[in-house]
Amino acid sequence: MLVFVVILGVYLLINVYVFVRGWQAMEIGMRYRWIYATVVPLLVFSFIGAQFLKRSFDDPVIDFFWLLGSFWLAALLYLFLSVALIDFVRVILRGFGGKPVWLYAHYSMIKFALFCLLAVGALTLLSVGYYNATRPIVNTVNIEINKHVAGRSSLNIVMASDLHLGCINGRGALQRWVNTINDLQPDIVLLPGDVFDDNPASVARKKLGDILAEIKAPLGVYFAPGNHESYGNLSRAVEYLSVHRVQVLLDEVVLIDSSFYIAGRLDRSGERNGVMRKSLRDLLETALDKEKPVFLLDHQPVGLNEAVEAGIDLQVSGHTHRGQLWPFSMLTKRIYELDWGYRQKGRTHFYVSQGAGTWGPPVRLGTRSEIVQLKVRFRL
Repeated sequence: MLVFVVILGVYLLINVYVFVRGWQAMEIGMRYRWIYATVVPLLVFSFIGAQFLKRSFDDPVIDFFWLLGSFWLAALLYLFLSVALIDFVRVILRGFGGKPVWLYAHYSMIKFALFCLLAVGALTLLSVGYYNATRPIVNTVNIEINKHVAGRSSLNIVMASDLHLGCINGRGALQRWVNTINDLQPDIVLLPGDVFDDNPASVARKKLGDILAEIKAPLGVYFAPGNHESYGNLSRAVEYLSVHRVQVLLDEVVLIDSSFYIAGRLDRSGERNGVMRKSLRDLLETALDKEKPVFLLDHQPVGLNEAVEAGIDLQVSGHTHRGQLWPFSMLTKRIYELDWGYRQKGRTHFYVSQGAGTWGPPVRLGTRSEIVQLKVRFRL
């Protein structure tokens, strides 16, 4: 509760700071201040209100205000950074004797011009970021696993993490992702968590499961939950996916085509609610044939050495979004050993996806939404 209060307080303080500096900049645009004073608070409280309501209610009106507030959240980040930079320059100028004479003479005009420039800049960034978020790229990685698989020399895996289906990512986004997946002609599809944003009711209302069921993969579609399934209703999410041809793995291991194993872990976030997941060693202690490859779905890329020690051949993860918005990508690099991309440790291969979808604003700057194709070759 305390963490929530602190985050909410910081959010409101940043909004007040940006709002006041914008109000001051509109000195020569006084007639427009009433519009400003109406629109900005609406944007600020759209996000807060929708965040509360969408956990308990499912309604298109809530979707609209959640989308509106989410775009504002992205705009706020860059407006805050820009205004803070301008104020920093003002402090530096004062340290060198105050504003230049020409600046005094045109101060009100310059402030208003900067206000307009920042507004246009924010809209431009949102447009570019929206394109990055809604037009996923395909990243292809070739992986060699030093195990022999009878009757199979290769495996075409397609992985899509962090779809965050619900208020923001709906039928249009999911249809693009499914079309991209099918174009890659996968043998098997892996969904390592956060298929749902929070409340599965929104996914059901929009009938997104019908689109998920269009995925064509001869060996099936497999899912392991993420933190957002834990925040929402995990049992309902599991039921919904199972009905729509997605096999859910909750600390389970399955043998596929008598050739390789797929293991799916519960997300570590469930421990906050008393749902303890198995250790990877316990998960794999069943009668596995150690000569067969083992592929692991684990939503959060934490404790990579555990997978190495357990003899996992390939782990796929998501969760990080690679920060989604710069400069948060600099932060995720410091938090996670691997926040995006491919890496091999010992005999274990890892891929951490930026995610196909987004959380909050459907905006990416410095990152791209992605579908991942893993072309696996086995020892002949």
